[in-house]
Amino acid sequence: MGKPSHAISSELQAAQQRLLLLRAQLQESHANAEKQQVSLFTVRELAQRPFPTTTPISQLPAHLGWESAAVTRSLRQQVTPQREQTDPTAVSIETAVSHSPALPETVKVYPDIAIGLLRQEQVAAGRLWLLLQATDSTGCGWIDEHHARQLFTGKRGLLNFCGVRQLRNLLAQGESIFWVRENGRIWLRSVAKVAFALEISRLKMRPVAIPVAVLRQKIGTVRAHLYATFHSSRSQAAQSKKPIARATVAHLTDVKPRTQRRYERKAKVKRQAQFAIGPAATAGNLQARAWEQGQATFQFKDFNGQQGPQGKSYVAWQLPNSYVGPHAQQPKGRQKRINQTLTDLFMQGITGNGQRLSVARRFFDNGRLAAKSYLRNSERDHYWRGRGNGRYQLWQVMESANLS
Repeated sequence: MGKPSHAISSELQAAQQRLLLLRAQLQESHANAEKQQVSLFTVRELAQRPFPTTTPISQLPAHLGWESAAVTRSLRQQVTPQREQTDPTAVSIETAVSHSPALPETVKVYPDIAIGLLRQEQVAAGRLWLLLQATDSTGCGWIDEHHARQLFTGKRGLLNFCGVRQLRNLLAQGESIFWVRENGRIWLRSVAKVAFALEISRLKMRPVAIPVAVLRQKIGTVRAHLYATFHSSRSQAAQSKKPIARATVAHLTDVKPRTQRRYERKAKVKRQAQFAIGPAATAGNLQARAWEQGQATFQFKDFNGQQGPQGKSYVAWQLPNSYVGPHAQQPKGRQKRINQTLTDLFMQGITGNGQRLSVARRFFDNGRLAAKSYLRNSERDHYWRGRGNGRYQLWQVMESANLS
């Protein structure tokens, strides 16, 4: 008897040839896709190269053979014109190249820098610096000057807010403070260097997000929102921070109380009234507190019995308002590293500029913290948060030893 035959059937050979062809087509398509991702400048070259055939295997003529390179090349040349007419890939690639990426809706702003812009009267140029940061979505650190002119001054510019002459003046005004121009490019300076130029020794407050649409409005509105970043950094979402006097705000921001009220109305900063509840309303207590608080003192009668016996009267007085800013808070991110850079810059250059401010704390979240601070300094009133109903907030008080 002869040995059994192990010959491969013609159907299996045809299936193997089809598998090899499909594998070659898949590898070549992957190679073309990688070349498209490597560089956008190869789009024109890719359009001239033959694409792998998309003709089903069953439709290929059987008599031409599977291993013929000439046949494969001929089939690709026939399929390429049809692919160029129907395949939307080339249109989508050109669209990605011709249009700039979408601009962000908000810009991250450090309130210390915003207050520095107001203090140094650099709001106009500082506004342009913030808009340039929003334009630099890729983070390369520079903007083409011609492209910036189209964005900020063109009739169809996405960030149109001024004319050509005004933009030229702003670029000259902010030179070496916010940017450096060279070879047709606007090279943006870092946050640390801008803070150093504005004589800010340290970034203390949490950054907030200002809408780009706000920065395109009138300069008065921009000033109001830069001031409002101070309150936005101090307040949580829809929750006010501790009371702060307008005199303190004026000392920290160099914005006068009358201007503060105008900015708050324009930027829609919410104010909340604060009141303190003291001891029982006796003639001596009322007189002592009147000497301390003046016309802010009044007599509070507790009808609901929340402070003690129902119907009892207490000495009360109005405290400074608290505020809720209109901007959302942002993560600190690189703020620690920026402060380290600022320390190095001030050690090498200007030092001792007298901007450090020490404000004694008077308001605390609970009675334990207030009592702990009161033991160290009993010459001042110490308050801790009590009840509130959204319209106003009541505070309990440990009175100064000078009143006893």
